[in-house]
Order: sequence, then structure tokens, then C-alpha cells
Amino acid sequence: MLRTLLALFRPLTTIARELAIIRELWELELASRQPPIYRVTERPSKRDTEVTYSGVTDKRPAYKRGFEADEEEDDE
Repeated sequence: MLRTLLALFRPLTTIARELAIIRELWELELASRQPPIYRVTERPSKRDTEVTYSGVTDKRPAYKRGFEADEEEDDE
């Protein structure tokens, strides 16, 4: 039984290793193009960036500012 399980799972590690190598090579190939192509893997949210202006205060209550930061907006 153990030999059957090992025979099943051993190739998965080899496949994962080879896929990681292929991904690295693909990213290097994209970076070598002129102009380089960058792969974006996640969508930025409101929490990632915050813009503040010097001398301008936010008049909203703190609880409203906190709840609005959790909401994601679609700028489509």
C-alpha cells in the first residue's frame, strides 16, 4: 500500500519542480523583451495606497473612514 502511494506522489514533486523552472524562464524571457513585459499577479486594493494632503483634514468620523477603506471600488 505504501509503495502504491509513493509511486503516485513521487512524480508530483518532479512536476512541480519543472513547472517552477519553466515559470522562471518565462519571466526572464518576458523581461528581456524591448520594452519589457511585466506580469501583474494581483489587483491592488484601497488598503495598498493611501493619499494624504498636507494641511487638509478629513472631516468624516473615524468609523466611516475605516469602513470605507474595506470597500473595493471597480473603476471600470
